[in-house]
Amino acid sequence: MKRKIAQKIRTVLYIIVFVSATFSAYAEDFLHPNDVVDKMKIHFKKIETYKAEFNIKSKEKNKLLVSKGLAYYKKGGYINFTFKNPSGDLIISNGKKMWVYIASLKAVGIQDLDVSSNSKNIYNAGSYEGLVNLFRRYHYRFDTPKQPVVKSKKKYFVLLLEEKEKSGGFETMLVYVDAKSYLISSIVASLPSGRQVTLEFDNIELNKEIPGNMFSYKLKPDDKVVENPLVTE
Repeated sequence: MKRKIAQKIRTVLYIIVFVSATFSAYAEDFLHPNDVVDKMKIHFKKIETYKAEFNIKSKEKNKLLVSKGLAYYKKGGYINFTFKNPSGDLIISNGKKMWVYIASLKAVGIQDLDVSSNSKNIYNAGSYEGLVNLFRRYHYRFDTPKQPVVKSKKKYFVLLLEEKEKSGGFETMLVYVDAKSYLISSIVASLPSGRQVTLEFDNIELNKEIPGNMFSYKLKPDDKVVENPLVTE
């Protein structure tokens, strides 16, 4: 049972963990992808809080899973993903620990975060340090020489990220950056298993007040707890 719970939590984390790195990514009419990444880091430091609606589609073979809800970020690596579907699921981080609550299992995974090391993990990619670590782990380039590209009548800069060392996480990511608002609009990421995960952001609000208690999780008496599920066998 513990292994099953850990596997379920790992699946959720693999979908979410890279997402928090997008909380303040910007772009402009650059000639080189390095300029885009440098600008992302500069603008990331300026954002105090972030709120957005998110939609996640996970596709493997003929199976499609859809999740949606609200994402919150606060400077310092604080994140909160409150799911409307599956209802009740939560992902919360205070920058040092991450809690992943699976309502259907009444289970919570508690993951220690460490972005100061050269660990292959990017659990805390929502922080500036985590963003730096993400681009340290991935090669990146423009998806096509001509940028920006037009998709659904909108212009985007598209970055292709390829993992430097295979870790069992996402091997590649396509990052779509809105050329008008300079915010990431969507990401398409692929796992070695063939699963493809698409994340879309909408109705983004920057630097609005967010209650501090949204970034802490209080264990309930009937919670099944799994420590560090991303390294649990």
